[in-house]
Amino acid sequence: MEKFLSNFKTNLQGRGLSQRTVRSYMQTIHRFAGWLAQTYGRFDPRSVTALDIANYRNNLINQKKKPATVNHALDVINSFFTWACIVDLVKTNPATGIKRVQEQKNAPRWLDRRELGALIRAVQKYGKERDTALIMLLLHTGLRISEAVSLRIEDITLRERSGFVIIRQGKGDKYREVPLNVTVRRILDVYVNEAKSGWLFPGRRGAHITTRSAENVLTKYARLAGVDVTPHMLRHTFGKMLVDTGESLDRVAALMGHADLNTTARYTRPSVQDLEHAVEKLAWV
Repeated sequence: MEKFLSNFKTNLQGRGLSQRTVRSYMQTIHRFAGWLAQTYGRFDPRSVTALDIANYRNNLINQKKKPATVNHALDVINSFFTWACIVDLVKTNPATGIKRVQEQKNAPRWLDRRELGALIRAVQKYGKERDTALIMLLLHTGLRISEAVSLRIEDITLRERSGFVIIRQGKGDKYREVPLNVTVRRILDVYVNEAKSGWLFPGRRGAHITTRSAENVLTKYARLAGVDVTPHMLRHTFGKMLVDTGESLDRVAALMGHADLNTTARYTRPSVQDLEHAVEKLAWV
């Protein structure tokens, strides 16, 4: 079993997936393999059937797993067997055609104006230059946390009336350039001029800070602000603010590095707060 899974991990790494994605895939496929071993005595990809995968899906549903969690597991299993077919480990993909669990299409979680204001005030009051630069860059560019921490000083271009940041290896190794507005340019101008490393956000031993370290930075100011914030929520907030200002979906998609406009269209959906406000209007008291 370990040989199969180790080879699959090597394949994922060879596809340029982030460490976090690879780790998530491997944890998911290990759980599936463990369930098969517990249920049937062993995990042998060559003997797995569509019924086995359907039973595993039902097992996750019975455990009250969220539809997104179940569907993610099915996607990973399908990915594993797609690879297994390519390397001739199996003849057919038993995950093909397995019915997914229907999900409610909610909008992503972004910050409302109150939450955003509280976070910015906390950063302005308590923030170190590096922390302020990191958080404002995330908020005003919509970069993924992995993209932000791996930036070098040379990836930032600052001019009096314009500027941009280069993402050399975004999701799927895609290159893109994201313009910098005047707010973040002013913050970065001060920060970059005092930088003493090739990395925009240097860490220990000559490397850049890790995504975990960057997440901890944001968590610190989120606590001070009394709000719940993650790096991806800042990315969603960036997308939502662009859509709310009337920017077209194709422009928003280009800025955020989305390959599919359907991904960007999520920002046109009402949020949970929007729905709560709509219902509250009908209250009698």
